[in-house]
Amino acid sequence: MSFIEELKRRNVIRVALLYIVASWLILQVADVLFPNLGAPDWAFKLVLGLLLLFFIPALVFSWVFDVTPEGLKREQPAAEAGRRRPRRRRIDGLIVILLLLAIGGLVLDRLVPKSAPPSDQTTPAVQQAADVSPVTQSIVAEKFSPEGPPSIAVLPFETRSADPQDEYFSAGIHDDLLTQLAKIDGLKVISRTSVMQYAGTTKTMRQIAEELRVATVLEGGVQRAGDRIRVNAQLIDAITDEHLWAESYDEELTVSNIFLIQSQLATAIAAALEAELSPSVRARIDDKPTDNLDAWQLEFRGRYLLDKERSQINFERAVAKFREALANDPSYAPAWAGLAQAIGELVGWFYWPGDTLPEAWRAADKAIELDPDLAQGYFARGDLLRMERRFDEAEKAFRRGLALSPGSADGHSRYGDVLRDAGRFEASMRESRRAIELDPRMLRIRESLLQNLYFGRQWDAVLEEATQVLEMEPDSGETWYWIAFASNWKGNYEAAIQAALKAVELDPDTPYLRSGVAYHYALAGRADEARTLLAGADAESWPLPEVGLVYGALGDLDRAYEYLYRALDEQPHGLYYLAADPAADPLRTDPRWEGILTRLRASSPANE
Repeated sequence: MSFIEELKRRNVIRVALLYIVASWLILQVADVLFPNLGAPDWAFKLVLGLLLLFFIPALVFSWVFDVTPEGLKREQPAAEAGRRRPRRRRIDGLIVILLLLAIGGLVLDRLVPKSAPPSDQTTPAVQQAADVSPVTQSIVAEKFSPEGPPSIAVLPFETRSADPQDEYFSAGIHDDLLTQLAKIDGLKVISRTSVMQYAGTTKTMRQIAEELRVATVLEGGVQRAGDRIRVNAQLIDAITDEHLWAESYDEELTVSNIFLIQSQLATAIAAALEAELSPSVRARIDDKPTDNLDAWQLEFRGRYLLDKERSQINFERAVAKFREALANDPSYAPAWAGLAQAIGELVGWFYWPGDTLPEAWRAADKAIELDPDLAQGYFARGDLLRMERRFDEAEKAFRRGLALSPGSADGHSRYGDVLRDAGRFEASMRESRRAIELDPRMLRIRESLLQNLYFGRQWDAVLEEATQVLEMEPDSGETWYWIAFASNWKGNYEAAIQAALKAVELDPDTPYLRSGVAYHYALAGRADEARTLLAGADAESWPLPEVGLVYGALGDLDRAYEYLYRALDEQPHGLYYLAADPAADPLRTDPRWEGILTRLRASSPANE
């Protein structure tokens, strides 16, 4: 009897086939169940390893032993082969059943959609203050699907050294890589704020991908040792857990090499995802804006402060970091752009003196002069044009910047602000939603959408979106500020007052939040309480336009216009939003309103 015939007689071949089919089914079940059970990434690999490990022992067992009605016995001589037919039939039956199950699974996999329609799960309303129905879905929600343009989330790089300062170093490389990837048109790149929540996470790649609605995830680490830097990264298909690409870079620690590593990473990722990389984009990715390591690190810290919660202290610290970076390298274009943005934010939101704006203009112009392909330079210039109500020019600046960096969430959000203040509410909300798609957890972007919805007079939508924001960041005073205004316009005056007080409780240092309390007292008919606040010492620090709006809500139009005229002279750069603001409605029927608008148009100076 030949060896093959002996294998057949002892059912080794049947057992091998049975083992393979059964293993395939086990792996399919594990692939479905493990992500839903929160199992770690290595759990699936462990199951696969165990199945491979026990394959040979299963074959040896079948060769040595026979399963009989009397129990487990050693294999009988060939002369007893006829008695093995019942066992063969049982094995054949199991193989057929498992094959049918496998075929059925393949058919279902092809016929059944990959993802079910979103359910009608609800989230709580914004406590009693909001007075809205439960939210059935987020305004910007979309179901995760691997189809569509290439998409990626770059997880925070692990710092593989003991020095705490190296955390900033790793974060800077991570942030710059995201900036480089955002330059690639057609590639969806989740921005920094939204991926930071996954630092040290135990979630699976599939869970992360589903939450961020991307198909691929990049993870890696940075190690700085003496005068060397080592960066390794691997790109993972989040659906199959397949490693698409991996690479390590070991270079001398210089800024040029840091930029070189980022350029090589971005190029390799684009190639792996088959994203189009034109020669002009490749040139922008390869650009090295500074040779000064200190300037590079200081500029990143300034950007980090700009991306945090909108506050005067954060922006003032950012200004200091950008100025320090420029002291180290006056030719560093991104630091000039950051300085222009930070000063503009302080003048527009926190009423820094208007005589600081020339520095912002010089910084924006210098950034573009040094690097005509720097998107952030055009964004900063667009912000300044918006503050001067030169909306057409501001739109051109943002369109130019977004052509250079189409994946910039911050750029889309700030462009939406321009469109909002110009009264183009639907277009502004489209830009805000695009920004949130790219960075769903950046608080400033979510707050900007709230303002756009409010200016578009979509009160219910403000309250619904605010629910989503508070689930993400319950201590956002700005969110409660917009809840108050939306509630007031719905006639829920007491809810509006409570929301306004909550905003001040969470952020007592922002003057316009405090003036909001007086405004809501006025609209609620509680004039005495509003006037008491106006007469207090604290009101001296409120923005002049906001004081005018409070008097308008009280029906005291003479005092309202007195403050608006003062604002035109003393705080003109805080009035860019006024024409579109619903809070100005009590003023619009007065003949002086057109005079205010005329003055606003006339007070749009050129920057030269």
